[in-house]
Amino acid sequence: MGGIKELRYYVMLALYFPILLYAFSTFDLDEDTFAVKGIEPIVVAEEVVVLGQPFEAKTFLVVSGGQGQKLTGSEGLVAVGDTLFTMKTGDILAPGETEKLVEYSGQYDFTQIGGETIGLPVKGTFRVKRPDIVATSEAMSALYRRSNNAIRIDVPGLENRELKLQLGKTSIEGRSIVISPAGQDATVRVFLKDDENGDVFLGSKQFVVIDPPRPELSVTNAGRKINNGDNLPKARASLEFKVEPDQEFARRYPKDARYRVGKATVYLRKGLTASKKIGSFNLDGSKLVLTKALRSAKPGDRVLIELEGITRINHRGASIPVQLGESSRTFGFVVS
Repeated sequence: MGGIKELRYYVMLALYFPILLYAFSTFDLDEDTFAVKGIEPIVVAEEVVVLGQPFEAKTFLVVSGGQGQKLTGSEGLVAVGDTLFTMKTGDILAPGETEKLVEYSGQYDFTQIGGETIGLPVKGTFRVKRPDIVATSEAMSALYRRSNNAIRIDVPGLENRELKLQLGKTSIEGRSIVISPAGQDATVRVFLKDDENGDVFLGSKQFVVIDPPRPELSVTNAGRKINNGDNLPKARASLEFKVEPDQEFARRYPKDARYRVGKATVYLRKGLTASKKIGSFNLDGSKLVLTKALRSAKPGDRVLIELEGITRINHRGASIPVQLGESSRTFGFVVS
């Protein structure tokens, strides 16, 4: 029976204790006088804070007339009102540090009934970590060399804070930057913009730089596509070469997917003799007219055409050499 009574007592205490606390909190006492119900303050705070994000700690005292009368902090810890601690974290990590344990301390000062002033310490620790820097781009895993790569930078935990991006000597405020790298890699330095205390360096994002996908070459004669080994009419020996970009690259980077063929070197093989060079020709746009060059050719002779000076025209109008294997830029036809 004793156990049942004890259980009943704890059940009743759980039900009515909140009501008793409320009754005490509304009891009419002088506003500067408090009766402490707890020995130590309760601190509710995040254990890990992203660099640049302010640390906040909410503190509580169980008292009859309200919460602590006065809250003070030390060594960078600032009291806001009588319940909140805050600390700036922008300068806590050195450039080479990625994480650091920070200790903080403060004090509650309040007056008990009878006028005695009591101070209770408030302390704790939290970790400051350098944030992850997330980058998205059209190329996703890498950047295309000398192309118009649009990059967006996001920093989890600092979604509503203003960023500054730095690429070489170029600085841009915001989260988006356009990069047209020429080297093997590109690095964007990310800062948290802070005009009052100075920008906070959050970290860097490095990108691998690769060449755009290689294009493919095709050729037509009088509007008809012809392949290696097909007949080429001697009287209508006019060829038009087309450089076809990778479809996905052209869709995402239309201003960087224009190509041009510079010239063609032509060889003629008559019968069983060795091939003989008959000239190099600058292409008129993408057209090559061989009517005069093949005047002495006979049906069954073979003509070999090797394209040279294939370039990509990027968004800035620059001509960028495209390295293609000899087999992919060489065409052979039978004179008919």
